[in-house]
Amino acid sequence: LMEQPVPEPTEILLHKAPTPPSGNAILGLASYPKFKDGWMKLVGSLRTNGYEGHIIVGVHPEIPQDERDYLDKMGVTYYAVETVNCSEAILKGVSQTGNRVRAKCSRGLENLKLEWGRYEMARRWLRACDTCTGWSMVIDTRDIFFQQDPFASLKDADDARQDLMFVEEVAQYTKTLPDELRAINIGASGMYKYHTIPCYGQNQVAPQKIIDRPILCSGTVIGNRNGIHRFLSVLVDEFHKHNGRSVECMSPHTTDQWTMNYLYYRGDFGFPRQTKTLPWGTGPVLTVGKPCATKLFSEVNKKLEHVHSLKDMMVFDANGLILNPHEKKGSPTFIAPTLHQWDRCHKWINPWFRKHKNLFSRENEPGVDWVREKIS
Repeated sequence: LMEQPVPEPTEILLHKAPTPPSGNAILGLASYPKFKDGWMKLVGSLRTNGYEGHIIVGVHPEIPQDERDYLDKMGVTYYAVETVNCSEAILKGVSQTGNRVRAKCSRGLENLKLEWGRYEMARRWLRACDTCTGWSMVIDTRDIFFQQDPFASLKDADDARQDLMFVEEVAQYTKTLPDELRAINIGASGMYKYHTIPCYGQNQVAPQKIIDRPILCSGTVIGNRNGIHRFLSVLVDEFHKHNGRSVECMSPHTTDQWTMNYLYYRGDFGFPRQTKTLPWGTGPVLTVGKPCATKLFSEVNKKLEHVHSLKDMMVFDANGLILNPHEKKGSPTFIAPTLHQWDRCHKWINPWFRKHKNLFSRENEPGVDWVREKIS
């Protein structure tokens, strides 16, 4: 599978940025009609905090000119992703959904819903980038923010013992509060069982065998060029297999995250000594979704109720930056380099963004030096 040729991107290349100083790469799909604030949170925070690698994204075909101007001066390579109806073959018998990424496809990848197709896009974009030779991270784009270069703590990508790293969400063994509702392991997750057992069967999923293991996040996967290619190839291959199976295996019933977790815990990404998971509260990424949003028991209504924007598992330094709770002072990832799923914390994090605007926005944004130098 790893040796099979990778097709060229089917998306139109709208802009190829000058080659950056670093061979690292961030890749993701952000084909929103308007996304200026999102670009500032994503691209602005990367560039402001010292990241000098590739940023490769999919954008709306009619991306506004002011957004194009911003991406150009920030050294972003971007492809136009045109949304189209999916092939009838993957729609027959499946349930309807208003979730765009599970209802539509992109031109050239009509046999993969957008949620799945974005991984094939990233696979092709990475292979088309000859100078993407370092670390890569395949990301969700809407709810991610960077306080530091996400790869600064990692050693040389070519010499890495582990070439593929999955980020753990908060689990029972990493939570910082005693309430068991503040974390969930994958074997106990109703969502995991709902999205996998109808497709693979109870015996294959065997959730009781991974009752003590964490949920892995599909929106921040890290690897070197070979590791990420392995991850993307295995995952996309499974998506294609899903489309040839029963309706229960197809989108929207089966989603990217739960398929990825199933494959990981079966060992299907291969090379177990080269593949690892990063415990919550450590390393390049801090996933804040579950710590911010969960179900808690209401003493008033005497039942579990959904709450969001919790702050009691967050740790801050004297400057207000968000810390990895399990890293010690002096660690290169003491300040969490990447914050993911921050949208579930909006009541407190939106004021935090306003207070720390210097982390992602500069007055009269000049862009990055190496872009200006190569253009001049």
